[in-house]
Amino acid sequence: MSGRMKWAGSVSAFAAGLGIGAALGVLFAPASGQDTRESILESAKDGVDGAVAAGQKLTRSARQGIDEAKGRVRQAKEVGEQAFREAKSSSS
Repeated sequence: MSGRMKWAGSVSAFAAGLGIGAALGVLFAPASGQDTRESILESAKDGVDGAVAAGQKLTRSARQGIDEAKGRVRQAKEVGEQAFREAKSSSS
């Protein structure tokens, strides 16, 4: 399974757990409605902050992968150009 699929599965599981936890919290909360709303809002903010952090991490990882791919393409280009020059000079 690719890293992207594992990450997506982890995020989905986290989001599902967050939703289930919030729903159970509301159902069984001994606090007042105002306290419960504040708690839900805080949990939602924490979830958004976590999602933003995960998105930033994914962006950094994607940029690193792109940079590595660019390096491989440059290297392949140089090898191809060298092979072309050698083939051209040997045929002359």
